Amino acid sequence: MEGKTLLILILVLFVYSLIGGAIMMALEQSNEETATTDITTTLSTFLTDHSSCMTSSELSAFLTEVRDAYDSGVLSVNGSTTAATQWDFGNSIFFVLTAITTIGYGNQTPATKGGQAFIVTFALIGIPVTGLMIAGIAEKIKKFNSYLRNKTIPCLEKYTKTEKVLKYLLIHLTIICLLILIPSAIFHTLEGWTYGEAIYYSLITFTTIGFGDFVVGTETKGGTKIVYKLVVIIWIFTGLAWLGALIGECTETAKAFTEKKEKKQVKNGSDIDDTYEDVNTKTDVATGDLAKVA
Repeated sequence: MEGKTLLILILVLFVYSLIGGAIMMALEQSNEETATTDITTTLSTFLTDHSSCMTSSELSAFLTEVRDAYDSGVLSVNGSTTAATQWDFGNSIFFVLTAITTIGYGNQTPATKGGQAFIVTFALIGIPVTGLMIAGIAEKIKKFNSYLRNKTIPCLEKYTKTEKVLKYLLIHLTIICLLILIPSAIFHTLEGWTYGEAIYYSLITFTTIGFGDFVVGTETKGGTKIVYKLVVIIWIFTGLAWLGALIGECTETAKAFTEKKEKKQVKNGSDIDDTYEDVNTKTDVATGDLAKVA
């Protein structure tokens, strides 16, 4: 990649980030301010009503304990202490697999020094291996996509470009249905999310952003959880491979376009040099300077 192209990409990404940050601030800041005002008012009212039996520091300590219990998975949203454990076998497998895919939802984190040391070591070994595996699956997907693109559509044989674009769209729209739209409908049913939230979860997962505000199977219990989460893991690996294949295809297309443009520039420069040489030769012949022509 040329230095000029790289600098342009850096500038575009920087400006893109500034715009994104501004939009997120506009969308979220007012809601944050409202939530802050509401909780401040609630806490102030609570302390006023219970000033005879509780101080501000005691309330703060109590809320800290509740937050820690909730984060540890031993306290549910409704206050029940019978929340599903975060560290049974199903959740533990799901945790290590999302760690080595670099998704890292963040809703589940190791609290012990041993757990923290282990997952770092585990991830350092697992991430490269997982990357190679996903790259291998992505390569297979690219080959399959190439095979499908080489199939001709009878009614569009005379329209090569139209056929190429149509096949590309059909292939990826089918994959989007199989990997995003249909699974999101299943999550909508099983998890109780809205369909929009389910699609949001799917896309956040496949891009490995993994905010952790939506995670599958947090309320599922028993043996069903293990099967459910293993199926989700297979879905995640497949989706990551497809996205990798898609990015690879886009990268190759952009690279081919850049190389074609560079070759055209070189060719034009060569043609100009040849033209100058021809003009100089003709001039030398016209002036009788045969030594230069020779």
